Amino acid sequence: MWRARVGTAVVAALVLTGLATPGNAVTGGWRPDPEASVSEPRAKQTTGRATYRYGDHGTASTLDVYLPPAAVGRTGAKLPTVVLVHGGAWTRGSRASMAPIARKLAREGYVAVAVNYRLATQARWPAQREDVAAAVAYLRRHADRFHIDRRRLALLGSSAGGHIAAAVATAGDGRDRFRGVVALSGLLNPLTVTKQAPNFEDAVVQDKLLRCDPAECPDRYRDATPAAALNRRDVPSLLFHSEGEGPFDTAQAREFAVRSRAVGVPSTLKVLAGDQHGAAYWPRVSEFVLSWLATRLR
Repeated sequence: MWRARVGTAVVAALVLTGLATPGNAVTGGWRPDPEASVSEPRAKQTTGRATYRYGDHGTASTLDVYLPPAAVGRTGAKLPTVVLVHGGAWTRGSRASMAPIARKLAREGYVAVAVNYRLATQARWPAQREDVAAAVAYLRRHADRFHIDRRRLALLGSSAGGHIAAAVATAGDGRDRFRGVVALSGLLNPLTVTKQAPNFEDAVVQDKLLRCDPAECPDRYRDATPAAALNRRDVPSLLFHSEGEGPFDTAQAREFAVRSRAVGVPSTLKVLAGDQHGAAYWPRVSEFVLSWLATRLR
C-alpha cells in the first residue's frame, strides 16, 4: 500500500518565480546564475552556458547548455552532445550538481546539457523518463542553434539519474536516437532497491517514485526497469559501481550488463575500489569515460 508523505519539495516546486515562459526570452542573455535566466534558444550566444525551459513544469523543465569555448559565437558547427541526468534518490538535487562533468565535457569539445526533471515528490514514474525524453526532443528541435549533431547523442546519469538515463535510452529502439549511455552507480532496478534496502530514503521507491509495493503493481516496477526493455537495437552502455558502496552492491549494474550482452548489445562494467558513489568518483573515471565517448560519438 502506498504510504503518501508530503515533503517540502512539493511546496518548493510551487514557488516558480522569475522564469520566462517558452517563447519569452529573459533579457540580459546568458548569465552565471543557472536559475536566473531561462530563455528560448538564440542564434547568437556570448558565453559557454545558458539556461532554457524545455517544458511546462517550471524549474523542473529547465536545462543548462554548455558549449565548448571554440563554438561560442560561431555558427554551423555540429558537435557530439552528452545529456547529463542528476541523481538524488529521485527526490532531490538539480542540474547544477552536474556542472563539473558538463564543464569537463565542454572543454573536451562536446556540447554538454544538464537537465532537470520532475522529482518523485512532484510526480510518480514515468514522469522522470518522460521529462528527460522531452528535454532530448527539445534539443533535437533546436539542434542548429545549440551546435548539436543529432546523429551523435549520448546520455550520462549518476545514481537515480543513471536509472533515468538508462530508461530513456531503452525506451523503444535506442540506437535510432542515441549512440551510448553511461551510468555512474545507477540505481537500475527499483525492485532490487526495495529488496536490498526496503527503507532506502524513507522507502522512496514504494512511497514516492512508484507509489505502490511490488506485489501491488508488478507491471509498474517492470516498466521502471531499463534492463527489462533492452533489445538488440539498443545502444552500448558503460557502467560504473564501487565495490564498497552501500547499501547497494553491484547486482543492478551486473544485471543490466548481462541482459544487454544477451540481446547482442555491448556493455562494459567497471567495478571500482573503494566506496564512492556516483558523480563523486567522476575525477577518477573521467578520462576513461572520455575515451569511450570519443569512440561512440566519433
